[in-house]
Amino acid sequence: MPLSSHDLLRIERAAVAAWPALETGSVQEWLWRYSGGGSQRANSVSPLQFDGGDVEAAIGEVERRYGARSAAPMFQISDIVRPAELDQRLERRGYRLQEPCTCLAKALGSGTAVPGDIEVADQAGDDWLSVYLAGITPSRRASAPPILARVPQPSAFLLRRQAGMPISVALAVVHAGVLIAECVATLAPYRRQGASEHIMRALEAWGVAEGANLVALQAVTANAPAQALYAKLDYQRVGGYHYRVLDR
Repeated sequence: MPLSSHDLLRIERAAVAAWPALETGSVQEWLWRYSGGGSQRANSVSPLQFDGGDVEAAIGEVERRYGARSAAPMFQISDIVRPAELDQRLERRGYRLQEPCTCLAKALGSGTAVPGDIEVADQAGDDWLSVYLAGITPSRRASAPPILARVPQPSAFLLRRQAGMPISVALAVVHAGVLIAECVATLAPYRRQGASEHIMRALEAWGVAEGANLVALQAVTANAPAQALYAKLDYQRVGGYHYRVLDR
């Protein structure tokens, strides 16, 4: 699924908007993000644009800001970072590569109704959070709720129950015509029974109704079950990213 650089930038900007950090700032037009906790995206620099100034000075300023918060400097490096050689610069400065991820996407066609067994809310309720938080690391659990409370509209927190029990969730966010799928999770006893596939199809239907023409998500490359699920749903790799971290 070849996409133009414009569409890749649309996806990356939508993904940034869909997971808003608690604190942000500009470093020569790079987006500096900090939230505490274990979220890598919410605690890393998104370098999608740059003002063309002194790159090394900008990296130094990033390091100063994270150092002031006793946090390790981190950059999210995608295929369309600016400047293009940023990854090589960071490697020379001693930044290690961490957690390669793939960007998966597909075009959205005509929509269908969201299935009646999927609950849709505009905020994360206790049942939704009980499923999502159960599947993430303890270091991310404290910072996740305040980040989720800042998710922009239009967005939808989708929930599926079985016999009254919340078992599967997802978060849908539309930004500039791109539907971003986030927080797709199913409780362990109910996995591999079609719950995540069902809620993803509901997410896509909701996105079409909100005017999205493209759906995208970002998945850890080594997460084989997730990669298999999205392949089954006809998502294709359109790009990738990783993090560069300077250990303190």
